[in-house]
Formats: sequence, structure tokens, C-alpha cells
Amino acid sequence: MDFYLYIVIGLLVFFGFTVRVITGFGSALILAPIISLFLEPKHTIIFLILLECVMAVVFILKERLNFEVTHIFAGGVSGIVAGIILFGLLSQRIAGFIIGVSVLTFSIIFLLNITFRTEREGLLFTALGFLSGSMGVVTGINGPQIVLGLVNQGYDGRFIRACMISYLIVIDYVTLALFSISGYVTADLIKLLIYSVPAILLAYIFGKYILKFINPEKLKRIMLVITLFAGTLAIWNFLL
Repeated sequence: MDFYLYIVIGLLVFFGFTVRVITGFGSALILAPIISLFLEPKHTIIFLILLECVMAVVFILKERLNFEVTHIFAGGVSGIVAGIILFGLLSQRIAGFIIGVSVLTFSIIFLLNITFRTEREGLLFTALGFLSGSMGVVTGINGPQIVLGLVNQGYDGRFIRACMISYLIVIDYVTLALFSISGYVTADLIKLLIYSVPAILLAYIFGKYILKFINPEKLKRIMLVITLFAGTLAIWNFLL
């Protein structure tokens, strides 16, 4: 891989994970459609999971975790198993298209503040966990589904951030374990990960600094505008 491409990917990782540190999610939402322009879509997904697992180590050491919404974990793990099966069947081109559509759809849902509040929270979060787990394997995007449910049920921003950090730690490591067992993790992706580690660490430091001054909800809306563009770009790349 060209040296300048490593620099570009490093800058993208820094930006995406700065947003992740501030909001608790969003790195894959931003990075998936853009990095898939440089890597094969399936390699993009695995690379994003590797990045998330490195950031998870930092979160475990530095953040207060929240495992109160237990149903999302049961749904998420079962969804991962289903997603692994689909992952082996999908072509690179279709995976890239799904990334674009997923990004675009969830960005629009968030921006329109669509809600469907229910008292059957356990069923809702189990279903969203399953969708998150399976889509996380197929597209690398496993956070927006849960955030949508938490926002829908009226949880505040700080609770959502802590919950998302905790949920993604578990889901990302389970997903990486199954990817590794299935033989999808390659030496080239590990090499690219190693080059990206400094960007992840700097993103955490920078993100925590910004978190002191910026309202995460406002930043989230800016991020969603960016992802609308990113999702459109991924779909356009599929149609070419």
C-alpha cells in the first residue's frame, strides 16, 4: 500500500474515532463508506472491527462502563452469528452497496428525529441488538441501531454514550473472534491496524478534550450531515 494512503487512512481514523470518543458511537458510520473507496468492502468491515477493538482497550482502561440494558447484548451476539453466515455469501460489490444504504438510512432517521416509543423495551432492544449484531458483521456499522432505540426510549446523552461504549466493546470482540476463526483477518489488515494505532490514541486524547467544551448532540447532527454525504458517495461508487 502506498505510504500516502497510510497517511490518508490515518487522518480518517483520527477524525472518525474523535467523533466516537465524543458521542460513544459513529466511527464506523463515518469511516465505512469512505475507507471502502480504498479497501475492498469486506476488508473495510474487518479493518473497522480491528480498529474498534483497539479503542475498546482504551475505553476499558479510561471510561466508566454501563451494562444496564442487558437485552441488547443477547440480541447482538445472536445477530453476529447470523451475520457471519451472510458475510460469506455476499459479494464485495453488494457489501459496499449495503454500507452506503445503511449509512444513508440511519443518518436520515436520526436527522428527522423519528420515534416509536414502546413499553416493551426488552423486546425492542433484543430485536435492535440482533439487527445491530448482524449488520455489524455485514457492514461494520453496529452502533446506530442501538442509539436509535435508546434515543427513542428517552435516555439522556450521557447514559447513551456510556451504554454504547460498553455494548460495542462486547459486540466488537465477539465479532472479531468469529472473523478470526473464519479466517477473514489477514496480515495486511493487521499491518494497516498497527499503522493506525497512533491515530486512535490521539483521537481519544483529542476527543476527551473537546468533550469538555462541545455539546455532543450538536456535534452528532454535524456528523450526520457528513455521513449523508458519505453514504451517498458509497452508493454512487456502487452504481458506477
